[in-house]
Amino acid sequence: MQRNYRAFFYVALFLAFMSMSYWGGKHETAILHGLGVESAQAQGINSQPEFSLLMEAYRIIQDRYLENLDTSEQKKQLEYGAIRGMLKAVGDQYTRFMDPKAYNNMSIETKGEFGGIGIVIGINNEQLTVIAPLEGTPAFKAGLKAGDIIIKIDGQPAEDMALDDAVSRIRGNKGEKVTLTIWRRGWEKDGKDYEIIRDIIELKPINKSKMLEDKIGYAKLETFSEVSEPELRKQIETFKKEGMKAFILDLRYNPGGRLDAAIDVARLFIDEGPIVHRVSRNGKTITYFAKRGGKILDVPMVVLVNKGSASASEILSGALQDDGVATIMGETTFGKGLVQTVYNLEDNSAILVTTDKYLTAKKRDINKKGITPDIIVSDSTVDTHETKNNTEKDREPGTVGKFILSDLEGNNGVIFDGMPLKDIRYKEFNKKRYLEVDDVSRLFGASIKLDEKSKILDIQTKEIEQKDDMTNDIQLKRAVEFLKEKLGGKTGKSGKL
Repeated sequence: MQRNYRAFFYVALFLAFMSMSYWGGKHETAILHGLGVESAQAQGINSQPEFSLLMEAYRIIQDRYLENLDTSEQKKQLEYGAIRGMLKAVGDQYTRFMDPKAYNNMSIETKGEFGGIGIVIGINNEQLTVIAPLEGTPAFKAGLKAGDIIIKIDGQPAEDMALDDAVSRIRGNKGEKVTLTIWRRGWEKDGKDYEIIRDIIELKPINKSKMLEDKIGYAKLETFSEVSEPELRKQIETFKKEGMKAFILDLRYNPGGRLDAAIDVARLFIDEGPIVHRVSRNGKTITYFAKRGGKILDVPMVVLVNKGSASASEILSGALQDDGVATIMGETTFGKGLVQTVYNLEDNSAILVTTDKYLTAKKRDINKKGITPDIIVSDSTVDTHETKNNTEKDREPGTVGKFILSDLEGNNGVIFDGMPLKDIRYKEFNKKRYLEVDDVSRLFGASIKLDEKSKILDIQTKEIEQKDDMTNDIQLKRAVEFLKEKLGGKTGKSGKL
């Protein structure tokens, strides 16, 4: 009898094993779906044995984690986390995952407006970075600058925050406040809090245009969308009717946009030859050419760029520079020479994958290098807490708020926001004298003035907003001077910008 029971046990065990194998094979897609690789099979990609580690980790979390993770939302977040981790491991800051909300946010931008503060952000050197503040928006007025590092969003650390998550947190309803903690070179490591009230952000391709002195047309292109080329074409035709003799195209703080839009804009200025080359990983090259008869402008031209000019802006400026139809002026651009393709996933999430790189018309690779202007003109704005005596060492984190006071001797008077300061303390460092203030955060954005007669140091800490003021734009002034020289020095009626 015992022998019969043993035989029955082994038969049952064998049948159970065969049943599990059959069920596992039949439901393999469902199992892999929990691991985020179902879409890969749908594309004809075989599952790799290396994913067994991911499966093992998933089982351990399900079985051993302190709390149950049984809800569909919890399982979905595990799936999203696995996808984010996999894409991050690629080592490319532009290859990333977007959950349905983030993907919808990206789609909203094509509709022309959304609730937010008006900045373009990205991941640069594994840090959440302001690529460009949009002119005239709350972020621009608050004083955010290209290159600023976002440390926190409403108190939440942004160090490992996904880009789509950051965008979702920054956007919101008009009138609501968001607090960004910003670090800028030379500031204390804890940074500075910016409380910014959200507004409706309108994405107009051209926010500013004007006929300047000597019939020099000026247009600031904010983004590259499907309406950029027709809007710019319309503006140029208007200038031509007004007798335009030269043209300035401003791409500063333009973070880019659609590749096809940049090509269409380039065709307004280039009559023949290549505009940009798109190269895939297998070396296949697609070249986009100008169209004969498409050029609508034949006057001296300057393109203004800076470190906030990225992606499509660099495609356009690189094409105009290589063709020789425009003089590029300003500062070296951001340096993004990669193309991302969007792949929709089944739940309306998406992954952006870097699939190609682009080369300029003369096949220059500008990724992480940027476009170097023909004429370099630095922006005159500097951090107001610095003085002419500051060195690179002085701008390192931890030195903010310590003004160099080499001109001061003894116990000189100090006025702080209109009030005299008592108990002044100085500190010697590298044979230079610094003024110490307990709360250095009060000195963010401060300006100082030394009265030569009384030797009283006047410190004002009121934040100075970035102004939409063309009269103080050093780069634009230089562009106008350059074009006036190109036009043969004909000044006509003198006017101010």
